[in-house]
Amino acid sequence: MNIRDHSSQFSVFVFTTDVDLGASAKVYLSQAGYDAFYFQDVQVLQERVRESAPHLVVFATSALSGALNEFVSQILALNDEIKFIALAQTSQFDVLSQYNDHGFVDVISAEPAALESRIVWAVDRACEKLYLTYQNEQLFDEVNEGKAKLAEAHSAAVQSMKKAESEKSVTPSISMRLTDYRTVASKEDLIQRYLNHLQNGVVCMFFKYLPSVRSFVATHGTGVAAADIQGVGVQLETADMKEFGPQLTLGLLPKRFSDMLIEAFHFSPPKVLPLYAHNNLEGVFVHSGSLSSGEVTTLNEEFALMSLCYANFALEKKVDTLEVQDFVTEVFNRNYYQKAIEEEVSRSRRLQQAVSVVKVSLDDIYEIESSLGENVRDELLKSVATIITKTSRTNDITCRTGANEMAMILPHCSKKGAALRAERLRRIIEGTSFMENGMKVSVSLGVSEYPSLCDSARTLDESATKALLHINDKGGNKICLYKAPESHRPEFAVAAE
Repeated sequence: MNIRDHSSQFSVFVFTTDVDLGASAKVYLSQAGYDAFYFQDVQVLQERVRESAPHLVVFATSALSGALNEFVSQILALNDEIKFIALAQTSQFDVLSQYNDHGFVDVISAEPAALESRIVWAVDRACEKLYLTYQNEQLFDEVNEGKAKLAEAHSAAVQSMKKAESEKSVTPSISMRLTDYRTVASKEDLIQRYLNHLQNGVVCMFFKYLPSVRSFVATHGTGVAAADIQGVGVQLETADMKEFGPQLTLGLLPKRFSDMLIEAFHFSPPKVLPLYAHNNLEGVFVHSGSLSSGEVTTLNEEFALMSLCYANFALEKKVDTLEVQDFVTEVFNRNYYQKAIEEEVSRSRRLQQAVSVVKVSLDDIYEIESSLGENVRDELLKSVATIITKTSRTNDITCRTGANEMAMILPHCSKKGAALRAERLRRIIEGTSFMENGMKVSVSLGVSEYPSLCDSARTLDESATKALLHINDKGGNKICLYKAPESHRPEFAVAAE
């Protein structure tokens, strides 16, 4: 996802008494595509909120003449959907953290260095989260709609079954097949069960669509030996794609695909049933046009039932993924991290085994974004996340915990082992060329361990963050192992490595 494709849908109000900051922040946000406005007077701000509420209010705490809770309450009284980003001194961060339940999505240090860029960064992250929230709500609506359709189909199936029983029909129960489809564990199982329900002797094959290479590859079949479909596929040319959509709608295939099926499997002519999930083509079922009308009717009716279950299954899986996955780096997100670190510390306490956390951030990320753009920044973050994942153990957990922060949870790993792994990762990234132009980047890493250096999941996270921030202040491209206070007493001893 590129938030620039959607930033024009979001309005942002900036409130500060610093004219230079307010004006430049508005310009930066407008250049990023946001519908941005700047206000110096709180009454004018409130009046404008009353007329046309924004999605975000970015405000400087120094501009408030009264209490913070009074300002926040007055804005939320006008519209309780508004989110806040505060510009404040670091000494105020602990106070502002108490407002997490009042629409605060970020707090930015009022340090003037690159402040406008940091404001845009924070607004981007907030709007991405809002956009995904809206998308999630839409997905849930679609899932519920799909469930309603399934319930309707189930009800119709029950009525059909009752009618069949009253007429002593031997027609296989639709209700039984619907139940069969709804108990699958994967999309592949659904496809295979559909083929299993077809009449004996019917030849039907499923070709999975690979959009990145414009190819179809045979993965399942009935009425044909498994060995005969191994390696069977076709790659379409650019010219084939021009009429591809309309052809599928009519149950037809591009000539290149059709000719291959006629030659290899003697389909005369081949007919196609396209399988979609959330408007994306997943693949096609192909059968011969020489089937009898009864066989075609059975095949189409079975496909209608299966495709409805397939679309519902895909939506439910997508919702599950959105809840725990960061869409840029494709590793777990902060929500998952917070749950996982609690679970791992509890397990560590039970097993009397250490657990470590390594926080990772890209050096000079703001300069990279300002000079090369957000797409390059996101590509670098994804590449670093891929390296972290590939160099991790099976039971390690990698998450994105901030705009420029990733965390590695390392079960059964002491501070010494975590520091060694952090240094190894730093050297790998330092020696890796990124992007097509061979770009070089470096990372900073903060390391902490429970129980030797802290006493809970919360302090494990906080201590790793403090170590990371310390090494960032020293120039980066190093690792920092958190030093426990003299008063700290570990809950249990960790064996020396």
